[in-house]
Amino acid sequence: MVSTRASDADRDSCLEDIEAAYADGRINDAEREARTQAALQATTLQELADLVADLGPAAKLPSKVAAAFTTSSSDASTTRLSRRFLLRLLLALLVPAAIAVVVWVSSAGGDSDEPTTPGSTAQAPNPKEKLELHTAEGFEQLVALTKAKFGTTIVDSAAIYPDYASIEVVMKDDERRVENWYFAKGFEGEPSKGSRPAGAVSIDLAAVDPAAYARAVKRSPSVLGVEDVSSTYVVIRSSGAEPTFSVYVSNEYSENGYWTFSLDGKELARYAFE
Repeated sequence: MVSTRASDADRDSCLEDIEAAYADGRINDAEREARTQAALQATTLQELADLVADLGPAAKLPSKVAAAFTTSSSDASTTRLSRRFLLRLLLALLVPAAIAVVVWVSSAGGDSDEPTTPGSTAQAPNPKEKLELHTAEGFEQLVALTKAKFGTTIVDSAAIYPDYASIEVVMKDDERRVENWYFAKGFEGEPSKGSRPAGAVSIDLAAVDPAAYARAVKRSPSVLGVEDVSSTYVVIRSSGAEPTFSVYVSNEYSENGYWTFSLDGKELARYAFE
C-alpha cells in the first residue's frame, strides 16, 4: 500500500484534511500552502499520508491514505516523514521568508529599484511590482520571464497564486534535472534542485491559452458554488494522459472546489461545492 500510486480523488481527500486542519487553527497559512502544494504534486499514498500524519488519528483520514499511514506506523523506521517531503515542506516555508529578508535589506541599503538576489547573474529585467498572475497579461509576462531566465518554458509543474508562483523548471541543458523556483518580482532566491523521476511528463507553459486561463480563474467561484473566496490558485501539471491546468478555490468555511481544463481551455473535470 505504501508505494501505491495516488489518484486525483486521493489528493482531493488529503486536501480536505489540510483545509479542515487550517480551519481548526492547527496549521498556519504558510503550512497550509506548503502542504497543499506537496499534496497536489504527490504521486503515492505514502506521500499523502506523511502530509496529514500529524493532523489526527488514521481513522479520520481518507480510507486509502489511512491504510498507508497505518502500514507505515507498524515500522518505526517508516513513520518518519520522507526526506523528499521534509525538503519540500521546509523550502516552501523558509524560502519566502528568506526572500523577504533579502528584499528588505536591499531596499534599506540603497536607492536602486532593481531587486538584489544573492548569487544572481545578469538576466532579463524583472518587474518592479508583483504581476497579477491570474490575468491573461500577467500569465503571459510570467511565461516570457521564464523563457528569458531559463531559455525554455518547459516545466514539470507550476502552482500559481494571485501574485506569486512556484515553478519546477526542467533544465534545458540536462532534462534529467529540475529546479524549483519561487517567483514574485521575477525569479528570486536560490532554487531547490533535484533529479526528475522516471516517466515524468513535462509541460510547455507557452502552450497554455492565456485567455482561457484567465476566464477560468474569474468564473471559478460562481461555477463551483464557493462564496466569499479567500484562496485561489492554479496548478499546471500532467494529469493522466494529458497536461492540464486546474483552478482551486476555497473560503474560510472550508468550502472548496476545483475546475480542470486542457491547456487550450477545454473543460475536463469539475468538482463543485454542494
